[in-house]
Amino acid sequence: MSGTEEEPKLSAEETPAEAKEDNVEEAAAEAAADAGGDDEKKEGGEKSEPKKETKGEASPKEGGKKSAIKPRGETNDELTKRLQKLALERQKMGREERLRVIQDDASSHLSSVRTFQELNLPKHLLDAVFTMGFERPSAIQEEALPRILADPPRNLIGQAQSGSGKTAAFVIGMLYRIEVDTPATTQALCVTPTRELAVQIFTKSVTPMACNMKGLKVQLALSGENIEKGQTLDAHMVVGTPGKIVDWLKKRILRPNKIKVFVLDEADNMVGESGHRANSLLIKKQMPKRCQSLFFSATFPPKVVDFATKMVYKPDKILLESEEVLVLDVIKQLWIDTQLYEGGKLAFLADIYSLLTIGQSIVFVSTKREADTVNHTLNEAGYSCSVLHGQVENVERDATMEAFRTEKSKVLITTNVLARGVDVDNVTLVVNYDVPVDKNGDPDFETYLHRIGRTGRFGRKGTAINLIADQRSIEVLAAIEAHFSMGGKEMIHNAPADPEQLADMIEI
Repeated sequence: MSGTEEEPKLSAEETPAEAKEDNVEEAAAEAAADAGGDDEKKEGGEKSEPKKETKGEASPKEGGKKSAIKPRGETNDELTKRLQKLALERQKMGREERLRVIQDDASSHLSSVRTFQELNLPKHLLDAVFTMGFERPSAIQEEALPRILADPPRNLIGQAQSGSGKTAAFVIGMLYRIEVDTPATTQALCVTPTRELAVQIFTKSVTPMACNMKGLKVQLALSGENIEKGQTLDAHMVVGTPGKIVDWLKKRILRPNKIKVFVLDEADNMVGESGHRANSLLIKKQMPKRCQSLFFSATFPPKVVDFATKMVYKPDKILLESEEVLVLDVIKQLWIDTQLYEGGKLAFLADIYSLLTIGQSIVFVSTKREADTVNHTLNEAGYSCSVLHGQVENVERDATMEAFRTEKSKVLITTNVLARGVDVDNVTLVVNYDVPVDKNGDPDFETYLHRIGRTGRFGRKGTAINLIADQRSIEVLAAIEAHFSMGGKEMIHNAPADPEQLADMIEI
């Protein structure tokens, strides 16, 4: 990029408060709960080549997955790598691809790749890819990487299921464009909706992928990371949340004129009406005209795709044929009516605590207040659990997440702040203590998909339990099932409000 480009300016009145950045989805849930009048109750083989198409065409769907069995003596790290490999293999064996590739330029000769060697990556990146356990590109990597690494760069809107390697794809793209030998000015920017996801990208993807890039400087842009006004950031890559990034742009701490790659992760939330759209638009406007834009997410409703297309100049699109195939085919889903259970759903949750701790579990509630209430009640009763939401102090949030990742903590009570993107391999149970609704109190299909997608990772078994405490929750869950169910087939099965019988039904 030319160093002579003028940097656009931000006005103070354009900048939303940084402190609100992690609470957008929580605020929507709080609003929905308030609207309901009760804040405490609401809240490889050969693969078929994907069909290249011009806009409007479709491709067939594919079948489900089977789970893998852990051999005796295999460590969790070894199991995770093996399951990653198996997950990639299953995308290629006897099934037609479910990705639709929509090229803005129908005459483009870009094609998919079947090996990482075909990408002509620098040796340090290729070695890092193999060290991380990727033997062959996943479906999304096969299609996305040739476009991400193209010269001239291509803009991309990409959709792929959680655990499919999309993060690795855009991290490879950022590192590929960075010139470490030049003065440390920011050349790649990745924006995520939450600090937990930003930290995960930094620690689990950027750090190991850049292990051979001596001199690379990466900066996290999170609440609590303070740099005095007047100082200039000397990092090649910045990964952070939108509020902090807008703040640094406004204070000219982050200079955007040399940025080559701009990534929005969980882009449906970042540009959705109920998400971080205002900040995302502000940040996008500061990017140089020739900056490559990469928008990735596991879900992309049509309206969000249309809006994102207007934000990005002539993007290629890689979209899943249908959202329901993302995670619903590998996760057992149950609903339990606790209306007649003595003590209600909180008592029922306490009574199934032993099931929650067989592996690891995430319990999703609708509001911060309810998260604190559930956490306090369980701890007072002698059950060990932790809580995480947007009002927990940053240091405590980081410590809580680290304890959960390292299995020192078994049960995590949280709001939608953890529904998206955050990967913890050993989560075997997800409990929707409150079924997900949007700010209007209507069923939130995308959030349901993201929540239950925290389990069933890399072919492992997983179970999602939905607790029902009123008629409205039944109606919401029925609408969610109708939205995702294929051919009217029952997807969310009823289970009795009996902990012993439930133990025989869950898959972990």
